[in-house]
Amino acid sequence: MFAPSLRSSFLVIALFGSAVAAACSNFPLLDNQAEVGIGLGGSGGGLEPGAGASPGLNFPGAGANGNSEEGNSSRIQISAETDTVLVVRSGEDLPTLELSASAGNQSVTVVWSVNRADAATITRGPSDTATFTPTGNVGGVVIVLATVDGQTTQFEVTIEIESEQNGPDLAQPGQVAQIPADENALTAGGGPGGVGGEGLGTAIDDEAISSALDSPESDGASKNLKFVYPYEGTIFPRGILAPLVAWQWDDADADAILLELNNEAGTFSWSGKFGRPAILETTAGNFHQHPIPQNIWEQATNTAGGPDDQLTLSLTVLHEDKAYGPITQKWTVAEARLSGTIYYNSYGTNLAKNFNGAVGGDNRFGGATLSIRVGDTSPELVAGSDGDTSNCRVCHSVAANGSGLISSRSNGAVSYNTAIQADGTLTETLLGAALEFPAIYPDGGMVMGSNGELYALPEADAPLETTGLDDVADEFGTPMFSADGTKVAFMRMGASDQILSVMDFDKETLAFSNVVDLVDLSSEPAQNRAGWPAFLPDGESMVFNRQFDNGNETNSNTDLRTRRGARAQIHWASANSSGDTTVLNRLNGLDESGNSYLEPLESPSGVTTCSADGTSVGNIDTSHEDDTTLNFEPTVNPVASGGYAWVIFTSRRRYGNVATIPPYCSDPRGVDLIQNITPKKLWVAAIDLNQGIGEDRSYPAFYLPGQELLAGNSRGFWVLDPCREDGDSCESGDQCCQGFCQPDGESGEFVCGAEPPDYSCSELREFCSSAADCCDPSARCLGGFCSQIITR
Repeated sequence: MFAPSLRSSFLVIALFGSAVAAACSNFPLLDNQAEVGIGLGGSGGGLEPGAGASPGLNFPGAGANGNSEEGNSSRIQISAETDTVLVVRSGEDLPTLELSASAGNQSVTVVWSVNRADAATITRGPSDTATFTPTGNVGGVVIVLATVDGQTTQFEVTIEIESEQNGPDLAQPGQVAQIPADENALTAGGGPGGVGGEGLGTAIDDEAISSALDSPESDGASKNLKFVYPYEGTIFPRGILAPLVAWQWDDADADAILLELNNEAGTFSWSGKFGRPAILETTAGNFHQHPIPQNIWEQATNTAGGPDDQLTLSLTVLHEDKAYGPITQKWTVAEARLSGTIYYNSYGTNLAKNFNGAVGGDNRFGGATLSIRVGDTSPELVAGSDGDTSNCRVCHSVAANGSGLISSRSNGAVSYNTAIQADGTLTETLLGAALEFPAIYPDGGMVMGSNGELYALPEADAPLETTGLDDVADEFGTPMFSADGTKVAFMRMGASDQILSVMDFDKETLAFSNVVDLVDLSSEPAQNRAGWPAFLPDGESMVFNRQFDNGNETNSNTDLRTRRGARAQIHWASANSSGDTTVLNRLNGLDESGNSYLEPLESPSGVTTCSADGTSVGNIDTSHEDDTTLNFEPTVNPVASGGYAWVIFTSRRRYGNVATIPPYCSDPRGVDLIQNITPKKLWVAAIDLNQGIGEDRSYPAFYLPGQELLAGNSRGFWVLDPCREDGDSCESGDQCCQGFCQPDGESGEFVCGAEPPDYSCSELREFCSSAADCCDPSARCLGGFCSQIITR
């Protein structure tokens, strides 16, 4: 892609561009940028908001923080009138810092800029002075850059955010959206804030209660006070909605709480006191969960970043005038936003009703494919509509580039292709072939069915001429292409429904070759099966669903079903060699010692019986005692973000205090899903990109916000949005059709465009053909995009 001889001449761009220039939407566009080492890489680079300062740079004639080598009076120096640590406090005006530039004893006119436009603004000049102002949205180190005549110097300013609140802040739209208007809002769409619960609590007017929260009686151990969601050690990406914090203890109820959130670097701290949410006056429920306020969550996650700057959550609860705690939990924030859209199957949705027989409500429910754009609090209907069963659209698969999806009805006998345009336009086409859970080629141009045939889209009216498949299997269970399209994995249903295999694929010749049986369970009991394979972005490994109990399901389905008591866990496998598999314990709910960290219910839910497809679901686990074996159907985001691969999977585990009825109670015909929230939901977990054989490098999962609460949700695909054309605004290269997000020459705003100049390089999440194309020398080229690597 890029000539190494040219790129090596500008190593300073690779070092500086990925750490500093990548995220600066107001970076000055100067004719001499190549000389002074200011890279023009896309905004998807190494410095997402909150990533911290770049390493020190040694430019000719440049100093750091105004310090120059003794005797060299020509160096540009930046000086500040006051302390360079600015504290932003809630309810106060934003502080400012006056800066000046000089060389020797004379003022110098320079062009000013900052590396983090989300964190601060600065008067650009040209001028010998500038005013630096925090935005109040992000804390951390901000680098000020002053440039003139080929000389650039940098100066560090630290922003610390300190805030506290008592009850909701109604001046914040995000917090207003977290307060349910009535009882119906508790279960509408994704629930309050997109995560369920009862929303933000009220202000505390009683000074005695407020003081008691500041001086708890004990740490809560005697009351068995513990978190039930989120989980210790979870890795959250930026950009998702604030989580719902849930706890349980002997008292069950609470009158008030104190939440505190801090990062290790000390650049963010917040505390909030809340009384019982107002809606509890109507529902008469317990106060045992509370969301982090949305704007606070955004500030915290945009400030903290990486394993060396974790967030710590503290919780103190008060009941009957006595407070207990705090209990604490730590999370890591990945230094990247997970953008794109999640498409998933919903059996029981209220957005499209095409079945009769539901126990609750109007006795109608739907089978459809829904979508959630990252940050939305509710899903949207993508495929399916009101009517009879012919309007059902489920059993779907999605192209990695987000250009389209295939869904089915009549048990997969009839299939449809839904083309997705960048403006959201959907076009449905009836396919000539029956394709249930097929493998769509990453660019959306071809599809492989379970019959072992390859078809061209959008019609799929006749099989393409391929080679290499005839002798492999009669049926290909739940096939999946790798992110780069060079491999396909599948269950070998013809040879044995207990073998998971992979083959190479050549798009130009349509040739399949080099079959390798990765997982062979044919010597084990028939219910032990491996399916639902999904490649990690590197194409060298995958995750899959390893079933060890089929419950009341059969062993002949090309897809592994979960409705009637099946149990499984998510495993990792090498995509190159047989037998090299590892169970992902932390993703599944086990700690490093092999013990479950998924808390069972202290008191069983009121639901004690249910059915699926008119058949008993088997043993009813009313307390969620064994949720670590309820993980199914993984897929993987095709782009590595923040140093991690991201797995989205179906789980029937307890979700805090929101979804607590027995795991397999998810068929609207077998349980009232208007009065009860089924735990059949979508979850997301990070995996280290250097996951290897015999070592578990997964992390605890988080609940996917925005999914419909009153439905059973499964088979989620988190894919890119349809690509944006040149000139469209962007945040990272993976949003653009040509794979590059570059600053516009006039406005400085980042837009999609062609590849950078020959001397430049690819920032993180921009196109690459090899690691040599990436600005960050430690990055890898995974799935066609530069990706950073996090080492545990």
